[in-house]
Amino acid sequence: MPTKELIELLTSDARRVAASQDFRALAGKRVLITGAGGLIGLNFLASLERVAEEVPGIAIFPVIHSEPPPFLAPLLGHRAVRPYRGDLTDENFLRTLPEADLVIHAAGSGEPARFMQDPVACLRINSFTTFELLKKLGGKGTFLFLSSTDVYNGLASPRYSEDQIGTTNTDHPRACYIEGKRSGETLCNLYRERGVNAVSVRLSVTYGPGTRQGDQRALPAFVQKGLAGRIDLLDQGDAERTFCYVSDAVELMWHAALRGVRNCYNVGGVSEIKIRDLAQLVGRLLNAPVSVPAAGGGVSGAPAATRLDLGRILSECGKKDFVGLEEGLARTIAWHRNLQDAV
Repeated sequence: MPTKELIELLTSDARRVAASQDFRALAGKRVLITGAGGLIGLNFLASLERVAEEVPGIAIFPVIHSEPPPFLAPLLGHRAVRPYRGDLTDENFLRTLPEADLVIHAAGSGEPARFMQDPVACLRINSFTTFELLKKLGGKGTFLFLSSTDVYNGLASPRYSEDQIGTTNTDHPRACYIEGKRSGETLCNLYRERGVNAVSVRLSVTYGPGTRQGDQRALPAFVQKGLAGRIDLLDQGDAERTFCYVSDAVELMWHAALRGVRNCYNVGGVSEIKIRDLAQLVGRLLNAPVSVPAAGGGVSGAPAATRLDLGRILSECGKKDFVGLEEGLARTIAWHRNLQDAV
């Protein structure tokens, strides 16, 4: 029963997040979640539904772009949920969305192969759509903008901190994404000056249950290739990434939204590994051979390494326990294995 297994993977992570902190401030609040069909938005939705079982009066408005897969019916059919479906770059659709006390703007793909196909839409959803969603706040409210560590692109710092910014120009291959995220952060800072609790989170490489079938980013691509029997790398895999399991990321972002005192936070994990070694680890877990080319390309404009200084957010929330990479991979593999049977 793949649908049952998929929902259980999401809800078990949601239980972990719901137990991580006090959510009573959400009592009677209206929460709008964009990108609710993607990895981050879907896990925010699942955690909020779990919270709604204990905290009264929460109204949840998830926004999705495409027809949701059947296995999401239990989440979208929750008693506290009223889903909206449409294009967030469409002004007419944006007008139909309700006012909210908290807006979590998680829409827009973080997958380079996708956002570089339509760079104008990518820029628009992080800038224009952010501006329009800020208008949806009832009173002053709270706004959580999901930015990205891509804003650090071009730096050579050992660990990136929130008082830094990248050096790339507007003709960079990923400029649509980088400049869009910078614009969204700027809008949040401007509205913060007006009394809105607007917070940006610079999210690093996040993985886990909730990724879509066909996701071409390194980790989910390795899992899908491994399940098919063989993992072939596109290059030598020398790039280094620090991976964050999705429940850890959502837990940290909930802190930023509900109790954060700063305008911007790095959000990431502690599992640092080379892409080549990650492929070998996935291959071992799936008993699949791994092929590394003698030479090859890679994703255009991708940084060689991404390391974050997490001191700001960890000093506030006190989080010490992170899901280990092997445990997170096992759950991600279970997700993709069941996802294959559900679609």
